[in-house]
Amino acid sequence: MSSNNRVELTGFLDQDAKIIEQEGKKFVALSIATTDSYKDDAGQWHEKETIWHNVLVFRPAAIQFAEKLKKGDKVELVGSLSYKPFKDEKGNTHNQAAIIAGFVQHQPKKSEEPNQEEINTALQK
Repeated sequence: MSSNNRVELTGFLDQDAKIIEQEGKKFVALSIATTDSYKDDAGQWHEKETIWHNVLVFRPAAIQFAEKLKKGDKVELVGSLSYKPFKDEKGNTHNQAAIIAGFVQHQPKKSEEPNQEEINTALQK
C-alpha cells in the first residue's frame, strides 16, 4: 500500500514574503489564509472560519518567484506537510505544522483577469 503526503492550497498572503537566511541557506516564509465556503439549501453562500497556514519554500526556482509575492496576493501552492517540534516558555514541547512548498504560483485577482474584449483584442494583434 502506498501513501502520499501532498497538500494543495489556494489562498491569500496576509503579509509580504519573508526572505530568511540561516546557516548560509536561503528560504522564503509565507503565511497564507484560506476560507472555505458552501451553499446552503436556500442557495445562500456562507464562509467558514479562516485558517492560517505557515508555508516554507526551499527550492531555488520557487524561491525566486516567492520572493516577489506581496500581502494580498492570491497564490496556489503544492507541497507536503511537515511538523517541527519546539519548546514554549514553560519548557513544554509542541509541534508546529508547516507546508514545505515545491510549487508556488500567483493567481491573478479578478481585477487583473483580462475581460473578453481584451482577449479578443490580443488575439487580433
